[in-house]
Amino acid sequence: MVDEEQEFEYDVQLTRRPDDALRALYPDMTVRSTEAQTALRRRVEGPEELSALLVEIGTLGLTLTDVHRVTSAEDAGAGLYEVRVVGELGGTSLRYLKCTHYPVQKQTLVRLTLVAGELHRFLQACTDCGAGLARVHRVGSPALVGSG
Repeated sequence: MVDEEQEFEYDVQLTRRPDDALRALYPDMTVRSTEAQTALRRRVEGPEELSALLVEIGTLGLTLTDVHRVTSAEDAGAGLYEVRVVGELGGTSLRYLKCTHYPVQKQTLVRLTLVAGELHRFLQACTDCGAGLARVHRVGSPALVGSG
């Protein structure tokens, strides 16, 4: 059970920048924009294969922005992974990496701290102002209100 007074930090990806009215309602949020990216997906059978993929990406001089497991498997480290890199990759790089892929358009990243019951209101305000939601992620452990 979550205490309604507990604070959580959230990363929210929006499809466009929040308007001034939303920023005025939540003045403590930080806002930054991302460049276009390419999401690469590959099934790996363990940590060694994931490490090899990351080395291949580094060999191409690509800037890594995110790595996460899309599906889990019984073996530790095995599963389908998504790796995001800055920019839109061309055919030669994609063939070399042997990954399925899709483009990720520019997005706006917002980080803010809210008490548990406030997240729904914030997300509704985002959609009301046309800053569509792409992803919401709670960061870290809950903090106690008033703790320093």
